[in-house]
Amino acid sequence: MQLRTFLGKDMKEALSAMRAELGDEAIIVASEKTKDGSVLLRAGFEGTRTPPDTSEAETPWPSPDPAHVSGVLGSFDARYREALVMRLRVPRADGPGYSRPFDRDQLVSLLRAHRTPDALADALVEEAGRSGIPDLTLALASALDRFMRNGPAVKAPNGMILVGPPGAGKTAIAAKLAAQYRLAGTPVVLAATDTQTAGQMARLESFAACLDVPLVIASTPEILSEEVQAASYANAFLIADCAGCDPRGPLSSELVRFLAAGRLEIAGVVSATCDAEEAGEIVDALAKLGAEKLIVTGLDLARRKGALIAFACSSLAVAQVTASPYLADGLATLTPLILSRALLADAAPLVIRKVA
Repeated sequence: MQLRTFLGKDMKEALSAMRAELGDEAIIVASEKTKDGSVLLRAGFEGTRTPPDTSEAETPWPSPDPAHVSGVLGSFDARYREALVMRLRVPRADGPGYSRPFDRDQLVSLLRAHRTPDALADALVEEAGRSGIPDLTLALASALDRFMRNGPAVKAPNGMILVGPPGAGKTAIAAKLAAQYRLAGTPVVLAATDTQTAGQMARLESFAACLDVPLVIASTPEILSEEVQAASYANAFLIADCAGCDPRGPLSSELVRFLAAGRLEIAGVVSATCDAEEAGEIVDALAKLGAEKLIVTGLDLARRKGALIAFACSSLAVAQVTASPYLADGLATLTPLILSRALLADAAPLVIRKVA
């Protein structure tokens, strides 16, 4: 089956583009609705016939390179790049030309609506006011810039180990990081240290197969150290997926030994859906374990972003974030301006009003 991808403002437009290029015999294999309401359609045709010539027609979506397509849904590389292009094509609601005048009371209401910790909210409001910037988005971005740390580059050349609370998404992050390094041309090895939790091994095996990267079973810290050394000899970057834990409580001696194995960089994986006050406690506990950066998940599930603000303004830098559970959507960076825009984009649903 040869595949094509089409994008239309609705299903009717996407279908019309599909039929114009592939004809009435086309087979739809997948469809997806984007954030702006557009419809992404993947379709193909059986056999070796040549589709109708549409070289002079303007198509709403670039067709993927057939060399990168294998199987019904295409290879991971093709889908990853398609998802990236799709995100770039989605218009930003708070783009150039859209301005909100600075309003101190509105900013206070905004941060309270997001359940930002009181002390942090007060500090951000004061800093935004001192900036003297007349635009609310830019004033808030300026205040966030004073508190946010830049995400550090990978310090340990051997690899990285992910640690964080259960359900934060460590396994998916391990796969997304592996995809990131793989597409950058760096050999990757995935390591599973959690062999007890139901379904964890199966998920990581599935991700490894999708990415076409090796998976090793490191059931003990000693085995993990050996695998780190083997990956180093092969010039590969090892990413270890740890069992979930509450870093604020007592940790098992085995987990502590895993974190010390192989001199891996420790990255904390946390969810933006957690309580904003607890976010600070979790960061402090992760820092004591040796974590030097955070990866924040669940942005698509967190309507109130107080925890995200707390993570971003904590003692650990937020290296990357994700707003999707899907592997092909990858990871994104979080800058003060991006965070400011995200907070203000949610202003209407959170019913911001002036404080009397």
